[in-house]
Amino acid sequence: MSLYADDDPTKALQLTDEQPTLQPPTDPQQALNAALALDSESPEQQEGLQNAAQRFEEHPERLPEVIPRLLGLITEGGDSLLRRKEWINAGCKIAWPSQQVLDLFNVTKSKIISFALDPNARPFNVGIKAVAWKFVQRVLLAATRAAGSDPRLPQRGAGSNDVNVSHIVPNGCLSASDIEKEGTLLQTQLVTHLYSSSEPAILHPLINTLPAIAKMRPTLAPLVVHSLASWTPSALVAAGRSAMEIRAVDKTVRIAISHLLRHPPLSAHAAQLNDALVRQKARMEAAFISEASARKERRQNLKHTIDPEAAFEAESSEQAAKRARLDGLVGVGNGMGKGPEIDVSGMRLEEVVEVVLSSLRSVSLELLTGTIENAKRALQENSTDAQPLLAAALGVSGIVKEEEEEEILNPLDMEDDDDDLLMDGPEPLIEEEEPTSFTDFVLPAPEPLEPSDKEFIFSDTIERIWQTGADLASLPDPKDSDATKLAVKPKEMWMLLLARLATRGADVKRKVICDFIIADFANRSKFASVWLNEEWYNEKIGVSSSGQYLSNLEAIVTAYLPKVDSKDKSLSTFILTLPAIPPSLISTLETICQEPEGALVGFLALRDIVEVRPPVRPQALQTLLELCTHPDRKIRVMAIITTVRRWGNDSPMMPFLTKYALGVLWRLANDDVKSEDVDMEEGEQADEKIQSKFLGEPNADNVQQHVELAFALAKRKQDLLDDIFRLYPRLEPAVQDVVEAQLMPLIQSLGATEKLLEILRKFPNGADKLVMRVVGVLSAEGSKTLVTLMKTLLSERDLDPRFVIPIVGDLDKAEIEKQLPRIVSLLGDANSKDMVKTAFASMLQKMTPSDLMVALHQEGAPLKLTIEAIGICFSMTTVFRSDVLANAMSRIADLSTIPLIFVRTIIQVVTTYKSLAPFIANHILPKLVTKKIWEIPQLWDGFIMLAKRIAPASFGALLQLPKEQLKEV
Repeated sequence: MSLYADDDPTKALQLTDEQPTLQPPTDPQQALNAALALDSESPEQQEGLQNAAQRFEEHPERLPEVIPRLLGLITEGGDSLLRRKEWINAGCKIAWPSQQVLDLFNVTKSKIISFALDPNARPFNVGIKAVAWKFVQRVLLAATRAAGSDPRLPQRGAGSNDVNVSHIVPNGCLSASDIEKEGTLLQTQLVTHLYSSSEPAILHPLINTLPAIAKMRPTLAPLVVHSLASWTPSALVAAGRSAMEIRAVDKTVRIAISHLLRHPPLSAHAAQLNDALVRQKARMEAAFISEASARKERRQNLKHTIDPEAAFEAESSEQAAKRARLDGLVGVGNGMGKGPEIDVSGMRLEEVVEVVLSSLRSVSLELLTGTIENAKRALQENSTDAQPLLAAALGVSGIVKEEEEEEILNPLDMEDDDDDLLMDGPEPLIEEEEPTSFTDFVLPAPEPLEPSDKEFIFSDTIERIWQTGADLASLPDPKDSDATKLAVKPKEMWMLLLARLATRGADVKRKVICDFIIADFANRSKFASVWLNEEWYNEKIGVSSSGQYLSNLEAIVTAYLPKVDSKDKSLSTFILTLPAIPPSLISTLETICQEPEGALVGFLALRDIVEVRPPVRPQALQTLLELCTHPDRKIRVMAIITTVRRWGNDSPMMPFLTKYALGVLWRLANDDVKSEDVDMEEGEQADEKIQSKFLGEPNADNVQQHVELAFALAKRKQDLLDDIFRLYPRLEPAVQDVVEAQLMPLIQSLGATEKLLEILRKFPNGADKLVMRVVGVLSAEGSKTLVTLMKTLLSERDLDPRFVIPIVGDLDKAEIEKQLPRIVSLLGDANSKDMVKTAFASMLQKMTPSDLMVALHQEGAPLKLTIEAIGICFSMTTVFRSDVLANAMSRIADLSTIPLIFVRTIIQVVTTYKSLAPFIANHILPKLVTKKIWEIPQLWDGFIMLAKRIAPASFGALLQLPKEQLKEV
C-alpha cells in the first residue's frame, strides 16, 4: 500500500514491507537500457528485458527508436544466437510413427467399421454395433475438411479437438486423398443403412450421429438434411416391427430434425426440414389411428359369442332377480334421492367432488334433466318431496314453510280477549340491590418483590416499550413544513419516555438500560444517545447526581468496543450526537486506534470529532497527529491516510497539520552540522521541533516515523518540498540515505511538476546527492522538460558527473562525446562501475557501438580510467561483437593521431575474438606501419607484443618495416 495512492485505508492492516519500493521505469527506453546494463544472459537481465517489452507494448510510439538497434542484434548477432537458432530448427523435425504402428491403426479401424457395416460381423451384438456407428461418425468427420481448412488459422466453432484431413502434412505417413475417398464411401454407407436398417437399436445411434455431422461439416449438411427429410419407416414395417418401436424411431428422427432447425447456420434448409416435420406428423397420426382401429378390432374378435336362448335357459333365479333390480332402477326419479348411504364427513373435499362428478357422468342427460325439473316443480308446489336446500341452486325463491311464516293479524278481527292480552303490563322487575359505594375504600399495599423480580419486570417493560416503538418505525416522517424539526421525531417519542423512565430512579434502572443497549448497540445507538442526553441535562439542572453521564457513557463504549466491526459506523454517529465528549473518551479511542481490529473505527471517530466538535478539537487533533508517528507502520499509515486524504489545503486543520509535520521533520536536523555549504539563508529559520510520546531520539532506525507524515502532505501541498530540500544538508549521512529512500516513491508519484523542477533549478548547496537521486527517478519517466533543465544546469553550474548519467540517453551525439570524459572519470569510485555501464547502454540510443569505442579512445579522461571503460564495453558481448570491434579498430587506425591505448585495445580484441587475427594482421598493422608507429615508444612496445601474439599472420605486415625496426621485432 502506498501513502501517495488513493487506496482503501483498511489495506494498511496488510502491510508487510517496512521499506518503500520504487516502481520500474515507465519510459521503455530507460527500461531497456537498464536491462542491457545487467549481466548478459542472467536471470536479472531476462526479467529486465521482459519489463522493457511490457513498457514498449504500453508505449508503441517509442518502437521506431529501438527497432534498428534490435535488428542489428538479430541479423548480426554472435555465434551463440546463431547456434541456438540451428538447435531450434534441428529440434523441430517431425518424428513419423513406425510402419508397424500405422498397420495396426489401419487394421483396428477397419475391424471397428466392419461391426457397423457388415451384417454378418461377429459377435452380433446390438450394443457393439451402436458404438461402432459412433466410431464411424468420428472417422467420417476426420475424413472431411472443416469449415476453416487452413491449419495455421485458429479454429472457430469446432474447437481445438476437431481433427480433420486438413491437418495431414504433405509427404507424411497418411494420404489425404485416400482418406477423403474413404470418407465419401462412408457417406454412402451411412445413408444406405439409414434407409435399409430394420433394427431400432441400431437406428437410434445412427440417427443421433447425423446432427453432429451436419453442424461440424457444413459441406455435408445438404446430404444429412435430405436423408432425414426423406426417411420413412418402410424397412421397419416390412420387418414387422411393432408400432411402439416404429413410433420411437420416428420420435428420434423428429428430435434430430428439430435440433437442426435450432442451428442458425442451417437456416437455409429450414423450409425443407419444416415440411418434413409436417409430413412426419401426418404419417404418425394416421399410423396411430390405424393402430387404434386394429387394436379395437382385435379386442372384439377375442370376445366369445354367446347364444341368447342358451343364456336364457341357463339364467338362474338369482341372476333374474339381480336383472330385475337393475331394470327397476332405470327411470326418472323425483329428485329427492335416498339420502346418503355412506358417511362422507371423513372424506376430503376433493374426493367427494370427484365421486359426485363421476356419478353424474354415468347418468344420461335426459335422466338428469328430468330429475332437475321434478325437483323444481316440487319446490314451487311446496310438496312433501321438496328439498329446500336445493332452492338457491335451482333458482327457486320465496319458499318458506307454513309453520315458520309469521301470521299477520288484522286489528278489526281481533277479539276482546286478545285486547286484554295486548294491554297486560310488563312483568314486575326483580328488585335490584343498592350499589356499593367505594368512597372510603383503601387499596391494600402490594406485596414487596424480590430485587431479581423487580429487575425482570423492569427489563420486560423496557423490552415491550422497545418492541411497541419499533412497530412505529414504518410511519412516515413529518414534513419540514409541518412542524419544527426536533432531535426526536414524533414516532420516536417512546425513546424519550424510556430515557426519562431510566433517569428517574435508582441506579438499577440505569444498569438495565445499559445492558439493553449493549446487547444490540448498532440498532439501539439512537436510543443510547437520547438517554445520555437526558442524563447530561439532568446533571446540569441538578436533578441527577453528578457522574451518571460519564459513568454510563464509559460503560457503553467499553462494553461495545471489543465487539466493534471495522466497517461499523454506528459508533462514530453515536459519539457525534453526545452533548459533551469527555477527555477520557478520546483516550479510549486512542487505545482502540492501536488495536488492529478496531483501528479504522477509532480513526474515523477521532476524525469526525475533529471536524464537527470544535470544543474538543485540540485534544482529538493532537491525538491523531501523534498516531501519525506511531512505531507500528500499519497504525501510522492508517492515521496518515485518515487525516491527509480528508483535509485539503482549504481545511481549517491544514495549518495545524502542516506545522506538526514540519516540526516532526525538523527533529532530524543535526545541530552539530556547521558548514558554509549548509548555512541558512538570511531571514530563514527552522521550524519549531515537535515532541511526541511515540518518538524517541532521531536516528537511522526511526527516520520513517519522522518523515512519512510530511511526505504524504507534500503530495497535496508541494510547498513542503522546499523544507525537505532545505533540511537535507543538515542531516547526518546515515539519516540522509534513509530520507532519500523514503522520498523517492513520493517523487515518482509526483512526476516532473513545476514546483519540483523549480526546486531542482535552485536546489541548496549540500543537496547534490538528493537532487541526483531525484533526477534519476524523474528521468526514468522520460520527461523532456527535465532534460532541458539538466542541460541548463550542466552549462551554468559545476555539477557532479553523476548528474549526466540519468539524461545521457536524451543527449545528441556531440553532447555525449563532450560529456564522455566526465562520465569515465566516475570510474575512480569503485561503486560507480554499474552506473557507467548503464550510461554506456543509454548512449547507444544516439550512437553506434563503434562510435562509442572510437570516442573512448579520444583524449580527455585519465588513461587508467579509459582502459577500465573499454573493459566495460568488452563485457557487453551482445553489443560489442566481433564485427563491431573490427569496424571500430579500423576507424581508430585511420585517425591522424594514434591513441596511446589503441594497441592495448587491439591485443584485447584478438584475445577475445581469435577469429579477428587475420583482419588485424592484414588491415590494422599495415596502417600502423605506415604511420611509423616505432616513433612512439609506448605504442612500439605494444606493437611488437601484438605481432608476436598473432604470428604468423602478422609476418606480411612486419615485412613492411624498415630493417632496423624489423631487427627489433
